[in-house]
Amino acid sequence: MTTEKSAPSPMDRVWNFFISVKVAIFTLIILAVASIFGTIVEQNQPLEKYHEIYEDWAFALMDRINLFDMYHSWWFLALLVLFTVNLTCCTIDRFPKVLKVVRNPRTKLDEGLEKSVSLSDRWKKKGTVSEWAPRYAEALASAFSKPRVTEGDGEVHLYAETGVASRFGVYVTHLSIIIIFIGAIVGNVAGFKGYVNIPEGESVSSVAVRGGSRMQDLGFTLRCNSFRVDTYPNGQPKAYVSDLSVIEGGREVLRKKDVVVNDPLQYKGIWFYQSSYGDAGGTTARVAARRSDGTPAGSLSLPPNEPFFIEGYGSIRGVNYDRNFQGNGPALQVVVEKPGKPAENFWIVQGRPDLDRQRKDSMVFSFGGLNTKMFTGLQVARDPGVNIVWVGCTLMVIGIIMAFFLSHQRVWLRLAQGPDGRLAVVLAGSANRNRLAFEKKFEKIQTGVKAVAS
Repeated sequence: MTTEKSAPSPMDRVWNFFISVKVAIFTLIILAVASIFGTIVEQNQPLEKYHEIYEDWAFALMDRINLFDMYHSWWFLALLVLFTVNLTCCTIDRFPKVLKVVRNPRTKLDEGLEKSVSLSDRWKKKGTVSEWAPRYAEALASAFSKPRVTEGDGEVHLYAETGVASRFGVYVTHLSIIIIFIGAIVGNVAGFKGYVNIPEGESVSSVAVRGGSRMQDLGFTLRCNSFRVDTYPNGQPKAYVSDLSVIEGGREVLRKKDVVVNDPLQYKGIWFYQSSYGDAGGTTARVAARRSDGTPAGSLSLPPNEPFFIEGYGSIRGVNYDRNFQGNGPALQVVVEKPGKPAENFWIVQGRPDLDRQRKDSMVFSFGGLNTKMFTGLQVARDPGVNIVWVGCTLMVIGIIMAFFLSHQRVWLRLAQGPDGRLAVVLAGSANRNRLAFEKKFEKIQTGVKAVAS
């Protein structure tokens, strides 16, 4: 007579789904494929840039499924949650079995266990169980670990173990992954990443995030006091440095003068990383004017191609700039216009302030360089889950060490009085990993234990 197995309840079906290894593998594959797309498709760029790269139909499809900001999309977040729940349920389902094995080990070396272990040795001695049991216990403690003593049916069983923590390494690793994913989810939901360009002397209180689709209020004001670029002798940029201040409640609460690529400013959980720089516009040329007799006529600040009028003389405007004019260094090309006279077009060289005297004009001009207003480009990030992720990473290192560098090693020793009146001794051992190394260790244990009989 056979009995039909009852169908699983809805709760059992849900539980069986979440503890399924197939679900874990499927989720990992989807996450891996999605991460590949997230690498190929540059994330969080302005939509205009994507329009230039992709055709209209491809752009519309990728925008619909959030491929341009994939790591903040609802479906990627759902995959993280699914994998976290799956891994949690698998751990809850399997952990009690391992805990039971660890808490209730087989301390008796019966015939079935003896046949199942990979390493064993037998020998006989003259004497009784009660006579030799304390001596073998002391020898096993010296050669391996302090044993537990179990007596029964005229036999004494000694059981010793080391490296029990290795049994839990995989679960510590599981826990670390769960914590890392929880940190990623927290950072995804509660954090943001964005970019902002701040011209020198100007301030911002919000930044554009997630491809410029929305603005994120900072809760304070960030001001760029100044910006500079340090260069190598060949003119290549060596470092670009921002001087930033945090303004809150109308006063400066924090100032960091040297914000560079690997040394960000941090305030209230928001990090500002030096990312880029550029010309903010408003560049002017410094020009000194003197009369032919050497009397100063003033310092001029010339915007590009805009005339500056000098009373009783005419106008001057800067029309071009050369970093190394005819090998003589920086120079400015100017146009001078006087009433009733044709315009004059000439260059004034920064390193030769008296060169303009050759025109024999009533006014002599010298070039003092450019005043260039720069902007600093900052990457802005707030990730409240980052500390959670670091905890998970630390646990992962611990779990990997426990799982791969530790081994649960067990040794049994049985003492029984044989039919011939002699003492029968059986020594056995096993390890859950790195068994070759344990074989060598078992040989040393054998030597140490047998030494008591010599």
